[in-house]
Amino acid sequence: MEKRIIGLGIAGGFAAGIVSFAFARWQLAPLITAAVDYEEQRSHAAEALGGAHAHEHEVFSRAVQENVGSAVGTVAFGVIMGALFAVALAMVLASLRGRHASLSLVAASTAAAGFVSVAMVPFLAYPANPPGVGLSETAGDRTTAYLLMIAASLATAAAAVIVGLRLAQRIGGASAAAASIAGYLTVVTAVALALPAFREVPPEFPAELLADFRLSSLVGQALMWATLGAVTSVLLPRVLAPATTGAVRAGR
Repeated sequence: MEKRIIGLGIAGGFAAGIVSFAFARWQLAPLITAAVDYEEQRSHAAEALGGAHAHEHEVFSRAVQENVGSAVGTVAFGVIMGALFAVALAMVLASLRGRHASLSLVAASTAAAGFVSVAMVPFLAYPANPPGVGLSETAGDRTTAYLLMIAASLATAAAAVIVGLRLAQRIGGASAAAASIAGYLTVVTAVALALPAFREVPPEFPAELLADFRLSSLVGQALMWATLGAVTSVLLPRVLAPATTGAVRAGR
């Protein structure tokens, strides 16, 4: 059963990567181009004031980066997320063995939890920045803090699910879900406050461009997880129904 779930997750991740790339190419690419152009103009102005002229040659053209590079990277990321999502889904289904639960609902709920814990909560702590925002000296620290936020969010989400499933037998599903969500939010808020903050947006950077980039980045993540959840929700009952008779109900 696990192999079929992982295969389904990889297929869903591939589809999610394609959808995410299409959105990024349509919505994010123009914003990145605008940010790069702004950064180049600022660099040229600084060079003119300082009397220095630096000429950097790109290994790959911007067109190649926006199309081939972005497509490969986005689809590969989608496949990796799909495989990790499938592992989490298999663990959730194993914990629900013997209970009546809709496979489609379980898949959709797991995808929603993945979006919240992997994308939305870390984004709220450390919003995405376009080129030209952030100091090169703090790039390593910012990356480390962001990864720590993701790890803490994932670990807390997993603990919340485990605790919620155990509490559901005692206090009911709704109360257990509310308690788990409250506990999750409390922990991730504390972690976000404990991690360092980075406020490095140049005062002159266009506020509208920054807001559009950040919103589009989050929407792109939401589309990826929504596609992954939709594909899995539709196909999971058909893939696992014969093997889950008497275990998890293959509902939609």
